[in-house]
Amino acid sequence: METSQDNLKISGIHHITAIAASPVENLNFYETVLGLRLVKQTVNFDDPFTYHLYYGDGDGTPGTIITFFPWENLPRGRAGAGMVTTIAFAIPGDSIPYWQERLRSHAVVYSEVTLFGAPALRFEDPHGLTLELVAVQALPTVRAWPESPIPAKHAIRGFHTATILSRDPDATQALLTQVMGMTPVGSDGDRLRFRMQAEDAPGHFIDLVADASARAGEQGGGTVHHIAFRVADTQAQATWRQVLDLKGFHPTAVRDRHYFKSIYFREPGGVLFEFATDPPGFAVDETPAQLGRRLKLPPQYAPMRSQIESRLPPLRPLDFQHVFTLPESGRDDGATIVALHGTGGDEHDLLDFAQSLCPAAAVLSPRGKVTENGMARFFRRFADGTLDEADVVRRAHELADFLGTAVRQNGRDPQKLVALGYSNGANMAAAILLLRPEIFARAVLLRPMMPLQKVGLPDLNGKEVLILKGRRDTIIPPASTDRLAETLSAAGADVRVKIFDAGHGLSADDLSCASRWLSGAGEAVAVAATGG
Repeated sequence: METSQDNLKISGIHHITAIAASPVENLNFYETVLGLRLVKQTVNFDDPFTYHLYYGDGDGTPGTIITFFPWENLPRGRAGAGMVTTIAFAIPGDSIPYWQERLRSHAVVYSEVTLFGAPALRFEDPHGLTLELVAVQALPTVRAWPESPIPAKHAIRGFHTATILSRDPDATQALLTQVMGMTPVGSDGDRLRFRMQAEDAPGHFIDLVADASARAGEQGGGTVHHIAFRVADTQAQATWRQVLDLKGFHPTAVRDRHYFKSIYFREPGGVLFEFATDPPGFAVDETPAQLGRRLKLPPQYAPMRSQIESRLPPLRPLDFQHVFTLPESGRDDGATIVALHGTGGDEHDLLDFAQSLCPAAAVLSPRGKVTENGMARFFRRFADGTLDEADVVRRAHELADFLGTAVRQNGRDPQKLVALGYSNGANMAAAILLLRPEIFARAVLLRPMMPLQKVGLPDLNGKEVLILKGRRDTIIPPASTDRLAETLSAAGADVRVKIFDAGHGLSADDLSCASRWLSGAGEAVAVAATGG
């Protein structure tokens, strides 16, 4: 049997499975920061009280799937010889600046590297797993997740490369080329690159780094458990199993993983390899639209559902006290008003205002988690007008993450969030616009000020902002509001400002003006960004 024939060449990576130390932190990073879709939440076949989480593109395409066993509070491991040490994703060739800003905005430290002539960003996930984003011109065809916080033009397009560290590189190379049919494509320093057959598919490169003195890896949080390669079907897999057995690799029996069938073996350098079938795929037990929405159990664990669910932690804990209401009018335009109260308020303060503002919208109203002299706020301040900007940044990301989770859990359209903020809540909404521009499509800011003195300009093109000022407001410095308007405008937002003969409190004019603006009667509202 000749392994050089096309039907016995590995076409690409199927999935890569790693280990995490918290399911909640893992989900938040890969879904919220990297914008991958949670395509399946199930359990570890060998430990049904531990999640097995799968992330990928919009369809769960092989070659885009990174999976995790997230054992809570697991100590960090050490990447080393006998492991996949780095996982690289492909991004569009002009997306490096976008991802630099995105990683900075989430306090992810990265370095800039060049791999085989391609620019890349290298960083770690929350538990220490080394990742890379590689800018490429020839992108694989995958479908972006429509609900991703990442614009489709910048979205991750599946795997680019997996890097193996081996103390026996000659034997590993022989397996990759002579058995698995990969083609050597060059070297970069101590790194050898091999290409798999499906050059137009995601994940068709393997990099092999040789280091005879490298310490062996130790599994734990932030390390890769195994890498899986694609085979077309069970017939091809059976052939591969015979070939591997004849070559002395002693593959396991076929194991049914419900979404694919698998065989496993250790390559000469110690990495655990898996050959996984493309079918049946992740839509075998839920529709494509519902992928990842609910916990799915392998048939053998279905009778234990109540016991399993009681021991698994919630993936998306909603840790803000809040109120959510659907439109009372019975007609739903898909929008959700996010009502953010002022100092001393709570989640009920702006409910009536929000419901009157847009009767066809749902309302999501969280309570600020900071307490100042017994009064709820969204972030700390040192004194009136002097904000704790480090806390502003931290709380803005925390609230933005909550909003993304709450919107998904309530079945709302994440592209139709409208901020309604008053005073401290308006400042928080402004901070989210500046730090997490993907969250809000529109914003009504009532009596706001500039929340951050040092902040880069995000891309707010297509965003609409209405700022309402009180001429007799003695709490908010007018110059600070003007600077906020100018900053948002400079970032590309369509900013409208209206000044009323009012103080810091809200008036009927605020409601009337904001309602007309939201309904599209903008001519009656506005003027230049800092006009009156």
